[in-house]
Amino acid sequence: MRVPWQSWLLLFLYQIHQANGQDDANAITLPKEVEACNGIFLQYPFDSRQKEYPYLKNATAQSWAFKSELIVLNTGTTELKSWQAFIGFQHDEILVSVDGATVLNGDSFPMKVEKNGTHLTGYPQADLKTAIDTAGDLTQMSAKVKIKGTMFGVKLGGNVMPTNIKLENEGFKCPQATAKASICFFFRRAFGSTMESSIQSEI
Repeated sequence: MRVPWQSWLLLFLYQIHQANGQDDANAITLPKEVEACNGIFLQYPFDSRQKEYPYLKNATAQSWAFKSELIVLNTGTTELKSWQAFIGFQHDEILVSVDGATVLNGDSFPMKVEKNGTHLTGYPQADLKTAIDTAGDLTQMSAKVKIKGTMFGVKLGGNVMPTNIKLENEGFKCPQATAKASICFFFRRAFGSTMESSIQSEI
């Protein structure tokens, strides 16, 4: 049976639409604070949450479905190999899916995090190149991790953010725990040839 050419055209246009939608979903909107970061920039945007069934009068036991992201961006002059990051979840979270990274030492989904936090490593975007080597191509400089899960006991208007986020690659100093949404890491050469690191700014 011959398929009308109009059907092939509609299929082609649909595939283009799907591809554009996927590109939009993976696009990264950079905050102005990135301009002051010469190193590795981490950001944890909290997208949304919605009350889950069953609806309970006990607010501390109420579950909420949430969506969030982790963005890792190389704004420095050295390629970041096999990036690793930590998210300090604090609301007995249960992770349902993680897209754009692998949970280190994690079980299958759904995965109970509780108050231990989560260690992530980049996959499939494991290495983050520099703007210098890619002519500013964000698709090679950054990784965007999409997270879906359930949290417990956070009333409306409460603090839904993790206790902290941090880069875990060797050669970088861990920041002091903070509930802020983004942070910049940079490294410098000390006397001799030892590579040291420190926090440039907390945003």
